[in-house]
Amino acid sequence: MSQLDKSKILSIIEEGGSLSGEDMSFLDLSRIDFKGCDLSESTLTGAKLTGANLSKCNLTDAFMAEVIAEETNFREAKMNDVFFQRGNITNADFSGASMVEASIFIMKAKETLFNNADLRGTQILRSNMTGASFINAVMESSSLKGSDIQDCNFQNATMTNCDMRQVRPQGANFEDANTEGV
Repeated sequence: MSQLDKSKILSIIEEGGSLSGEDMSFLDLSRIDFKGCDLSESTLTGAKLTGANLSKCNLTDAFMAEVIAEETNFREAKMNDVFFQRGNITNADFSGASMVEASIFIMKAKETLFNNADLRGTQILRSNMTGASFINAVMESSSLKGSDIQDCNFQNATMTNCDMRQVRPQGANFEDANTEGV
């Protein structure tokens, strides 16, 4: 697998092609409209996706270590088994995304939206989630272990058997959330 450059990526998107399995590491892909693209099994290590539109994309099994994706639109994306580590997704929007068994490790995710997202079995570990919103999210058997969830909104979230050891929940809203087994 060779790494693509930005012009080749734009050409593939314009032609409606697939970016599945492609290496786009360390590229500045800010503000690109990827809407609906197949990026499954792609590598985006250190990529800059600030302000990009990845809504309705397939990012299943994508590797996104050290990615910068502030204010990025991931609405309704398929992101099962995606891997995030040591990056920044502050103010990103994952509303309605399917993120089953996703890994979010040591991330900065302040004010990020996960409303109506499917986060079953997702591991959110040692991440700064301050002010994030999980309204109506499904978080069964997921983990927030060691994360800062200060001022997060979990209203109506399903959090059955969610691991919340060592979290910092000051100001978090759990109104009408199902926290059985937490």
